[in-house]
Amino acid sequence: MKMCTHLICLLALLAVSTAARAQQDAEDTNGVVIHADPRLAIVTAPKSRVPIINTSGSRTGLIRSGRGFRVQIYNGNDRNKANALKVDFIRRYPSVRTYMSYIQPQFRVKVGDFRTRAEAQHFLQEINRIYSPVMIVPDIIVINTFRDDQQNQREN
Repeated sequence: MKMCTHLICLLALLAVSTAARAQQDAEDTNGVVIHADPRLAIVTAPKSRVPIINTSGSRTGLIRSGRGFRVQIYNGNDRNKANALKVDFIRRYPSVRTYMSYIQPQFRVKVGDFRTRAEAQHFLQEINRIYSPVMIVPDIIVINTFRDDQQNQREN
């Protein structure tokens, strides 16, 4: 009976040591090894910066968001008027981005992505004779350094 108990204990210890050894990696025994899909890095990367890669495979610029200013050309509760102003603005200024938002009960049409208030003020003076009333509002803007790189290349 005593022999049977010792044999059972010995077999249990052998099984535990074998299971513990199976958890160790042959290459790295000093830590935890994580085997993950490489696409996971893209999903978990910060969303504020998206690198732009040109045809040669090199990074040329970034598109990210940051604090800046926009010019608000409409603030009211008439959706049709907001859409009409947005379409009219896009026809007049196709290179300037236009944003329409709805915060109950107001529709807002904002234009441009300006880093400084001075840039926004200059644009406000340009469109003030067409749209009224207009105002500068602080907002989270899209900062496109890729577009800046292209402008610098044209100038050189």
